[in-house]
Amino acid sequence: MGPEQITAQNANLEPSFPAVIIDTSMAVVNEPTLLAQAAEWFALDVANGDARPDTIKTYLAHLNHWFIWCGTNRVDPGAATAAIVKAFRQELVVSGAAHATISLKLTTIRRFYDGAVTRGLLEHNPAAKIKAPRNRAASGEIIKCLSAGEAELLFRAIPRSSSKLKTVRDRAMLALMMLEGLRRVEICRANFGDIEETATGTRLLVHGKGKDGYIYPREDTVVCIKAYLEARVSTLSDADGAPLFVSLSKGSKEFRRISRIGLSKWMDTLMLKAGITKSGRGCHALRHTCGSLLYQATRDVKVVQETLRHSSIAMAAKYSHIEDRGKSRYTTAIPVKP
Repeated sequence: MGPEQITAQNANLEPSFPAVIIDTSMAVVNEPTLLAQAAEWFALDVANGDARPDTIKTYLAHLNHWFIWCGTNRVDPGAATAAIVKAFRQELVVSGAAHATISLKLTTIRRFYDGAVTRGLLEHNPAAKIKAPRNRAASGEIIKCLSAGEAELLFRAIPRSSSKLKTVRDRAMLALMMLEGLRRVEICRANFGDIEETATGTRLLVHGKGKDGYIYPREDTVVCIKAYLEARVSTLSDADGAPLFVSLSKGSKEFRRISRIGLSKWMDTLMLKAGITKSGRGCHALRHTCGSLLYQATRDVKVVQETLRHSSIAMAAKYSHIEDRGKSRYTTAIPVKP
């Protein structure tokens, strides 16, 4: 199918999808229109039509990067080839992008073109068989976690005597992430209405990556949450509800849901304030810390699985593997002296 045929089909089936530009040397990318169309497709196709708004937002952000790259390199996205997608991948590799980032960007591009193929706008997906390079990082080793001493330093970096909104918010978020194992996205998705009082105590509905579930926080975590709720002012509701944790921008009188980027910046600042300078340890390191310290305390993989809400015990077992392997020194059994 040639560009002219694609344009004709586009006119009949998807009028909001921009026509393919034949002269790619003069390509002009209509990003807003493409992104609007992509948002519709992602809403229908991702997670079997039940993708969360922030998931679609993340996909669109990565797709926008692809569109901007195409515009910069005078490439029409509608006429992209596998070689062009590989060139984009190579630029990501050279720039030092993380394996997970490259993988997500390519997945997003592949999903977008899958949508075009499914709707008869393209004959094939140029990103269909293009994957991220092999991840050369040491596999199975948990290095992005804190020791018990470093965990204490993080809490000490937040003044205990202060009742300011930011202080009590920071302590509540840190407790949920490091002591209860919540992911960054779960903090961002948390709503005021997710907190419930039951016969057995306070519980929190967590909006996880794949499914929702309840956690039953320890008492001191509950105290932190309630202190924050007492200090919290009214917030702006969004499509997901009334946010539990908000961004406290200076000079702003309207508090909106804290974003993933905002949470990562908060974590970087807190790490620096606590004097923890090891690189590569951001928000997810707190979840790893919870799992690691919990296994050290209980030696029970099942407890770690239930606390972190892993779908299989194999995922939780990595904490025991690293801990046990680090102490075992199996090679001491070799009867040879160096």
